[in-house]
Formats: sequence, C-alpha cells, structure tokens
Amino acid sequence: MLPGEFIKYSRGEVFRKYKQLRYTKDNDSYFLYLIYTAGTCVYVGETSNIFWRIVKHKNKCSKESLIYLQEHSNKETVLILEKHLIMVLKPKFNSRYCQAAQLELF
Repeated sequence: MLPGEFIKYSRGEVFRKYKQLRYTKDNDSYFLYLIYTAGTCVYVGETSNIFWRIVKHKNKCSKESLIYLQEHSNKETVLILEKHLIMVLKPKFNSRYCQAAQLELF
C-alpha cells in the first residue's frame, strides 16, 4: 500500500483480514478508517485494533457499509489525519473535532 492510499473493505472482509487482532493487546500499527453507508461518510476514526473497533461500531457499520483503511506506524500522524478528515467530511456520527477551533489542539 502506498502512503496516503486507502484500501476499501466490506465489514466481513475487515473481520477476515484482521481476525488475528482478536487476541492482540499491543499492536505497532495504527489504523485510520472511514465508514461509508449509501455513498456517504458516516464516521471517521482511528484505532490500533481495527477488528474490535469495527465490532463496536455495529450501529454505525452495517453489512452494506464500506470501510476504507490506511495503516500507519505513527499514532500522531493518524490523529492529525483523523481530525482533518472529520473537519472536511463532517460525518454524521462524529461529534468531536467538528468545530474549527478544536483542530488547533494538535
């Protein structure tokens, strides 16, 4: 995967590809993810365990949803990208960082 490139998955594909993370407590990778439903971004998030994060998003992520993932080795980079994408895309399930001044926290 090239830096900055998102890979598209279904919910089931995320579970199959990252099932090894079910039992992982510490992970060296950080994921930036976007959940799209009916062609609209409904959530932007970051996590070190994409398997469990998608499990917890059952109300935001249906079987028909698409999940776009980027994997990074640096958590700070992922946090900055997450905040930027929330500001730009304004997903309906993201309430934090939707105010312009909140982005300046980083």
